[in-house]
Amino acid sequence: MDQVTSSLVNLQAIESRLRKTRKKLKKSQQILLKQEHHIKQLESALAAKHEEIKLTRLQHSKLELELKSREDEITRLRVALNSAKTNKDYSAVLTRINTDKASQSKLEDQILALMTQIENDQNTSRQIEEDIAAEKARFLDIRQEIQQEQEVIEAEINELSQQYKEAAKIVPAKLLTLFERLAGHFEGEVLAAVERLNGPRGDYCCGGCFMSIPLESVNSLMTRDDVIICTNCGRILVLDKNPHQQQPTS
Repeated sequence: MDQVTSSLVNLQAIESRLRKTRKKLKKSQQILLKQEHHIKQLESALAAKHEEIKLTRLQHSKLELELKSREDEITRLRVALNSAKTNKDYSAVLTRINTDKASQSKLEDQILALMTQIENDQNTSRQIEEDIAAEKARFLDIRQEIQQEQEVIEAEINELSQQYKEAAKIVPAKLLTLFERLAGHFEGEVLAAVERLNGPRGDYCCGGCFMSIPLESVNSLMTRDDVIICTNCGRILVLDKNPHQQQPTS
């Protein structure tokens, strides 16, 4: 393998390791962010449940006042019933008392339902509070574990970055600029191996996009330390390392 090609292959290997290591670091950071988001969701659910309890209690208090007012009205009507002078007056007051008692019974049922709802919501709130406490404890454990892991990963990134700088020194400036531009475009996979196609003609293709490569380009790679770019995808072509690959012919 010629010097230029060898330097590119070396640079490609370091670049690939760097990207994988950075992804590993990002993944560990995302785990923490995901756990933080989960805790915030639980806290939002708890706040919403507290608001529900608050509104239910307001409704409960309103119905309690209405029930008290209804009880006072029934008491007043009972006094009026005892002082009724005619059957007609007695019957009218009694009808009102019965109507108010029916309304009173409905109010009591509604108040009981609200009390049950408040109790259930309070139980739910306590469960959410327990979940939050457990998830916060888990977050602390995860953070400690990830911080230790990140220190190792960051040290590896620093080492690989230094290796990249050293490897880049022997790559011609224009070629390095091209390499780094392509690395950004192809997520680090700049080089593509030339592959031999199965068939009677023995044609060659780019291992990146699998489009055919002119025989002249393959010959240039075989005989000279030239930089050949795939005309289809734009990757830098290198020869397949397979020792059984057949030589191209004119």
